Amino acid sequence: MKNITVEKRSQIIDMKRINKKWDEISGCVAEAFRMTEDETRRFKEKNIAKLIGTLPFLAGCEDAERTAVTHLGTYILSLRETKPYFNAKTEDNSNIFERLRLGTSFKGGNPGIIEKGMSILALFMLEDYRRDTHLDNVLGKYNPVTSGAFNYEAVKEDLLKKIRSIESPEIDTIVCSDMGTLDYWGF
Repeated sequence: MKNITVEKRSQIIDMKRINKKWDEISGCVAEAFRMTEDETRRFKEKNIAKLIGTLPFLAGCEDAERTAVTHLGTYILSLRETKPYFNAKTEDNSNIFERLRLGTSFKGGNPGIIEKGMSILALFMLEDYRRDTHLDNVLGKYNPVTSGAFNYEAVKEDLLKKIRSIESPEIDTIVCSDMGTLDYWGF
């Protein structure tokens, strides 16, 4: 039975095709946002961006290309001149995924793969909160970890449990969810 599952899975997920699609889509998105050559290179190399852009394909979603472009657009908007509109607010305290909701519109697809990918993104965001506690305090910027809205250790443990419970070697090749390799959100 295991061989059948692996065979079907390998038919569905072709990483060469997905990497080619990532190169195409990330190039188009970089061009649409008028990125410089250096910004384009950093964007294409950014594991968070690649996870966002390939997750609809890895999960086997319908309309994966449009979903990838839309989610990448939201990601870039959260880093550029419109960044203040995406900053954490008390309204986001309901759960760690609230700030990510604009990038969670998936049509169909494997819910487990989507959950793993979104949990990794939430873990990156949580780590950014932790890293930025002092800076956010100095700047007077809201941070749900320093405010006590999110218990860093408990949320981290819950996210890691979700991430580890869902197998996806493809996601693991894009971004390692090991705490020692977590990257900053921006590029």
